[in-house]
Amino acid sequence: MALEAIKSIKNAEEQAADNINKAIDRSKDILKKSEIEAEGQHKKVLDAAREETKKIIENAKEQGRISSEPILEKGKIEVESILSLESEKFNRAVSIVVERIVKNNGNS
Repeated sequence: MALEAIKSIKNAEEQAADNINKAIDRSKDILKKSEIEAEGQHKKVLDAAREETKKIIENAKEQGRISSEPILEKGKIEVESILSLESEKFNRAVSIVVERIVKNNGNS
């Protein structure tokens, strides 16, 4: 009877050790899966942040373009105005030179 009790205890200990080993293996698997899942979620968060950053930059560029359009248009108008003044001055200078040549040389 004592021998049977010892065998029963030994079997229970072996079964407990086996259960512990299985539990350790399962916990390792769970930990590994959790790490993989956490890495995947981390990647998703980074991708979403990069996408949001890209959208913010594109929006800022568009807002800058929209804001700069009136300034650029005003600059173009001012350039055209300056160029037309220069053209008028040039034409007037040519007229003055021609007039002086005609006065000095007569109507040849």
